[in-house]
Amino acid sequence: MGASLSNLTEGSNGTAMGPGLGDIPESCVACVFTYLTPPEICNLARLNRAFRGAASSDSVWEMKLPSNYQDLLDLVPPERYQNLSKKDIFALLSRPVPFDDGNK
Repeated sequence: MGASLSNLTEGSNGTAMGPGLGDIPESCVACVFTYLTPPEICNLARLNRAFRGAASSDSVWEMKLPSNYQDLLDLVPPERYQNLSKKDIFALLSRPVPFDDGNK
């Protein structure tokens, strides 16, 4: 699929002829990302700069967090989540939390 997309935007000598994926506004990409799963968002973030910027947007990750995420953060020492982006908070809350001396 990627090869056919690049063929549409390149001329015969390799110069760009028309718009490409990088021309999509970051805000539009962020709107689409709200409908995707976190692994899908991370995979698409590797495609280009606009996708990477949208994948780091707090508005995207805010929608992926549970509605009670602030209550969950209250159980974590504040220094572990202060100054973190919503994406980083999502990653923090997605990690396993061992207890019972790491046995569970």
